[in-house]
Amino acid sequence: MDIKVIENALKDYKRKKSVVETTLARVENYKETINNPDSFEYVFLGSPREPGMPRGTGGKKSLVELAIEDKEEAIGLLKEWIKDDQSRIYPYQIELEQLNGALNALTRQERFIIECKYFENMFWRDIEINFNDKFRQQNYITVSGIRKMNSEALELLARILEPYYMRFKIKK
Repeated sequence: MDIKVIENALKDYKRKKSVVETTLARVENYKETINNPDSFEYVFLGSPREPGMPRGTGGKKSLVELAIEDKEEAIGLLKEWIKDDQSRIYPYQIELEQLNGALNALTRQERFIIECKYFENMFWRDIEINFNDKFRQQNYITVSGIRKMNSEALELLARILEPYYMRFKIKK
């Protein structure tokens, strides 16, 4: 398996995790609104413009008119949004679970290097300094040693994640 696939997945890990977390928070807010419909007066559908005074031009609905006051209609809309959001993040959730499981197979030192390099986008020299500060050992680990540990960790991750990523490989 190509190590670049793993590196790209690790580089995109934080973004995907943020997407999942913010979407789940939004879904929880929608569910809270559905469970307590009397706690809100209307659901604002949103607009690319900031909320404010009605536009009143061109026969288009104003921002005020975009607010749904019928709670049953709003609840139905929220349920649709929940389904859409959950289906949108499902592939990310599966990939994050796979990555987290694979990362658990690494030693503390290997995981530290992977997180510094791919999650924090640190330079090798900075990883070297932080690694030696965190894991004070008898021998100082140089950049070449850090890179070797990184390569070994990536190879292990590739072996573990190969069944997952090979399912998505496009055959020519």
